[in-house]
Amino acid sequence: MKTLILCILIILLSISVTHAGEEYGTYVKVIEKAAGSFEEISSSVETGLMSVGWEVLGKYDTGVPDGCEFHSRVIVFSSKLYGASIMKNGVKSAFALPLRASIYEDETGINVAVVNPSSINRTIIHETKLNDSSPSATESVVDSIAKYVSGDFVKKQTGQLRKKGKIGGMGGGNFIGKIEEIHIAGDDSDDTLKKVAGNVKRGILDNKKEWQLIYAYDMSDYGVVIFGVTNNQMERRAFTIAGEKRSSSSYKYPGIDHGAAFPIEVIVYKDEGKVKVVTLDGMYRMKLYFEDTGIWAFMKNMSMPGEIEDEIVEMSMSKLKE
Repeated sequence: MKTLILCILIILLSISVTHAGEEYGTYVKVIEKAAGSFEEISSSVETGLMSVGWEVLGKYDTGVPDGCEFHSRVIVFSSKLYGASIMKNGVKSAFALPLRASIYEDETGINVAVVNPSSINRTIIHETKLNDSSPSATESVVDSIAKYVSGDFVKKQTGQLRKKGKIGGMGGGNFIGKIEEIHIAGDDSDDTLKKVAGNVKRGILDNKKEWQLIYAYDMSDYGVVIFGVTNNQMERRAFTIAGEKRSSSSYKYPGIDHGAAFPIEVIVYKDEGKVKVVTLDGMYRMKLYFEDTGIWAFMKNMSMPGEIEDEIVEMSMSKLKE
């Protein structure tokens, strides 16, 4: 009986109250059954993005579940114009800056999806402030890819569908309260920002747990430097969990459609007269990108977000201690 009551309580705590508003998916699936080889399609995605001014910051092949022979790749991108529009909302909005496209295979062919600015910005920056500019960014990304990648244009909202930005339920809350401060330096000079960012980068590159540095995005004109990190073993586990309730004999590895959730951000920025090194609370970030996985999947893997966060903190701090 106690176990049943606990389960019911957890479910009730995890139900978020939504208000009237536009429903946005965490991702937008742009193309299904893309024409061409995996490399050709990946190149076409890059070409499409760059054709309208997006800059490719990095790309890499993600981990995939054990036994999966499909390919999965993420392309990280942003632009000076988009960066300026985001950064005017303060340094903490930097978590919204790097956008990501995912090219992945499944039993039906090759697909292209993107993280959805209309959803993510609402969570990270403000519920309504970017109502006009976020959909414009989404349209720019989707249309540029569709122009250069042939296939079935679906423009389908995927992942968790939300009517508001705030993440509710157990592990949720207001975004600002979920930023974890890893390190605080004594002043906010340009030299301190450069030194701290350099040491964080060295720590990431020298880590012994197979974490990769995918990109370093220097926005120091705004007092911000962003690093994107990932680990293929961690991705493999995350995609396996994300696909559990959707997996079938004809669709074995659906979780790789969440590729655009990675890499994870480690950010160095000037804030309140200091230079701070920050990342996002591990559980909160998982809910942000993987909430559609379901409450039971989260319950069975409660330790995973904390393990990820601990490793990120460890490597980010390693050279700051010297």
